[in-house]
Amino acid sequence: MTTDRSLREEPQLTIGPKPPAFFLRRRFLRTFGPALVLAVTGLVALLVSGTIVVPFQQTLVLRGKMGSKSDLFEDAEIQEILMRHHIRVHVTRAGSRDAANHDLSQYDFVFLSGESAAGLVRRSRANQWTGSARQPFTSPIVLATYRRYAETLVENKIATKPAGESPLYYTLDTEKFAETMKRKQTWDSLGVARFGAANGNQVLAQTPNVCDSNSAATYLTLLAFLENGRQVPVVDPRPAGAPTGPPVLSAARAVADRVKPLMAAQGFPSADLSESYANLAEGDRPIVVLYEHQYLAMQLRAKARSGQADADRVLLYPRDNILTKPQFLALKPEAERLGELITFDPELQRRAMELGFGVATPAGSTKSARLYDFLREQGLPTPESADNDGTTPLPDNLVLEEMIKTVGDCP
Repeated sequence: MTTDRSLREEPQLTIGPKPPAFFLRRRFLRTFGPALVLAVTGLVALLVSGTIVVPFQQTLVLRGKMGSKSDLFEDAEIQEILMRHHIRVHVTRAGSRDAANHDLSQYDFVFLSGESAAGLVRRSRANQWTGSARQPFTSPIVLATYRRYAETLVENKIATKPAGESPLYYTLDTEKFAETMKRKQTWDSLGVARFGAANGNQVLAQTPNVCDSNSAATYLTLLAFLENGRQVPVVDPRPAGAPTGPPVLSAARAVADRVKPLMAAQGFPSADLSESYANLAEGDRPIVVLYEHQYLAMQLRAKARSGQADADRVLLYPRDNILTKPQFLALKPEAERLGELITFDPELQRRAMELGFGVATPAGSTKSARLYDFLREQGLPTPESADNDGTTPLPDNLVLEEMIKTVGDCP
C-alpha cells in the first residue's frame, strides 16, 4: 500500500535571527559612523567647556535698568561669558537719575553711574530689600572734542597739551573755560580759522538732559564748584536759636541760577552724545561731555580696525577732576551673583577694560594703573593728565537735587 508523504510528515516552521536595527547595519555604520563619532565628540566638548548650558542647566534671566553702563551688558562677548555662568541679562536704557526716580519693581538690579543716583534708589526703597552697593569700575567724566578745537583752546591758554606730536589727551583749565562761556565767546572769536575751521557757535560743552543723566549732573557739580569760589555748595547754615525744620537750600539755588545759562545755551540736549560724537560732523557739537570709557572704547575699536588711533578725536581732561563711581545695586537677591561676577571675574574684567572701563581688582591695584597698562599693551598712549587722583568733592544729595531741579526745571 502506498502512503502519501504529505499526510505522514508535519510542516516545520524555521525562525531565523532578528535582523539588526538599521543604525547597526554594516552599510549604515560604514556610511554614517565617522560623522556620528565626530558629532558626539563635539557635543561632549561643548558641554565640558560650558558653551552649551540650555536646556541642560537652567539659565537665570535678570532684568536691569541703566544708562551708559548698558554698553557692558549689550556687548556680545560679555553676554557669552555670562552665559557660561548661566546668566542672561536684559537691559532697559535710561539715564541714572531717570532710573532712580521711576518705579523699579519690574527690575532685578540697577547699574547707576554715580553715588547720588544710588542714594536716591535706596531712599525710594527704604522699606524694601536692596543688596550691597558694588563699585566694579570707574569712569570719570571728560570733554571729548576734535583736534582743531583742542588746539584753538591751547592757543588761547584755555587748555594745555603734553609734549609730542598729535597727542590724544589735553588738560582743560576749567576756570578759564567757564569764563569763556560766561563771556559768550564763539569759536570764530577764539580764532578756530587758524586751524582750518569756521564756526560761529558759542563755546560750550554739550551734555545730556540734566534731569535724567548722571554725566550732566556731574558736569553741573563741576560748574557749581567753580561758581561758588571753589567751594562745595552746602545747605544754608541754621541761625543760632532758630527752631528745627527742613533744610534751607536758598544758597544752592542761587549758585544753580548763576550756572543755568551755561547749560541752557546748548539748547535741547541730546540723548546719546557718544553716538553723535562718533558719527556726526565735528562742527555740530565741538565739545561733548562723555565718560572716559566711551572715548577709550572708540579708540580701541579704531586701533583694532585700522592699526592706529583716531587722531582727529581727542580728550580734554578737566583740571578739576570729578571721579564718578558706578554703582551696581541688586534689587532682588538673585542678582547678587551678577554683581559678584562683574566685580571679580577675570574674564569679565578683561573684557570691561577692552570696553574702556577701569577695574580695581586684584586687591591693592588701582583702576587707572590696570587700565593704562592695558592701553599700552594695545599700542595706545595713556592719558597722563588723568593720573592725578585728586577729585573735586561732591555736594550732598539734598543740595545736588536742588541744583539739578533749578538748572533743568525738572519735576
